[in-house]
Amino acid sequence: MKTQNQYFCGLIVLCIWIVVVSTSAFAEKPKCRVLDPDIDQEYTGGCKDGLADGHGIAKGRDAYEGDFLKGKPHGKGVYTWHNGDVYKGEWVDGTRTGWGTLKRLNGAYYEGEWKNGNRDGNGAYKWQNGAYYEGEWKNDDRHGNGIYFGSDNSYYKGEWRNGLQNGQGLYRWPDGTYFKGQWQDGKCLKEETREVTITLEQHVVDILEAESQKTGESLSAIMTRAIKQAIPADTEKGND
Repeated sequence: MKTQNQYFCGLIVLCIWIVVVSTSAFAEKPKCRVLDPDIDQEYTGGCKDGLADGHGIAKGRDAYEGDFLKGKPHGKGVYTWHNGDVYKGEWVDGTRTGWGTLKRLNGAYYEGEWKNGNRDGNGAYKWQNGAYYEGEWKNDDRHGNGIYFGSDNSYYKGEWRNGLQNGQGLYRWPDGTYFKGQWQDGKCLKEETREVTITLEQHVVDILEAESQKTGESLSAIMTRAIKQAIPADTEKGND
């Protein structure tokens, strides 16, 4: 009886040992890792040398689906942040590099070139309030030549540096007044020309076009002639 009990005890110990060894071997099996801590909690997809490689899906606080290389997003993929922002485009060594689009949850939108995770190169950005910029970027700022349309109907076309107007540029105020000149750090320095846009009623436009057909002059030439005729000669000469 004692021998039989010893046999059963030994058998139980052997079974426990097998389970422990099997569990240990399973736990020590290399895991396919993702090197971004924000998406490293769950991964399914290609794997090489214990790292995510090829097409895969990674999840954590954020989520990513696309190409991987050596554990990092590399190639083309879609990254979704926990705040709802979404980037779709090209990746190099875990950073947004190449061409891609960024859609923010608040409605802002960027499409263009990226470098090391920043907007860099040529691209267009639309703000939540409807303002819009298209042109050159550097290190996530407007930098180079570009056009900006304000939400208040203002307009700027010219040079930028570190996100501000800097250099030669043309600006239109919301009231239609144009300014052309030099800018520095977002401020006008030297004015070269200033123009005012005049809005004409339709019946005035009809009269000008009829006159243009008779004389062959341009509308601006007819308006200039009419203004000169309306201003007395002595007024034009001044009070010298």
